[in-house]
Amino acid sequence: MRPDRVRGFTLLEAIVALAILAAGGMALFAAMTQSVQMVNRAEQAREDDTALRNAMAWIEQVNPMQAPEGSVPLGDYELRWTSELVEPVRPGATGYLEPGLYDVGLYQLELELWHDDVLRRELPVRRVGWRQARQPVQM
Repeated sequence: MRPDRVRGFTLLEAIVALAILAAGGMALFAAMTQSVQMVNRAEQAREDDTALRNAMAWIEQVNPMQAPEGSVPLGDYELRWTSELVEPVRPGATGYLEPGLYDVGLYQLELELWHDDVLRRELPVRRVGWRQARQPVQM
């Protein structure tokens, strides 16, 4: 006796269904992988920007006339800088149109932020360099 109707899936239908499911799973896996990579890049950029802000705060205390180049560790990062004189050194002025106690010059500093021997950020900064050139007049 032959059944009028066959119930269930054929092997071909099962293979097609599995292929569709696998393709959807691969697309989902690729999207998740890309999302994780984007999160990692964003986290690294945040850490680099925080280190750059720390470097900018630290470089405020550097006198480029006395330390034209150098490096300093900042946590896991290393700050390196070089400087070049942009404006010639001149006597600072007082409010009385006389030379001040200091000679000043404008310097262009090139900051480099390194992490694990990889350059993470570069930033040019202009800073004033100074040195005491005259003594105060005793009255």
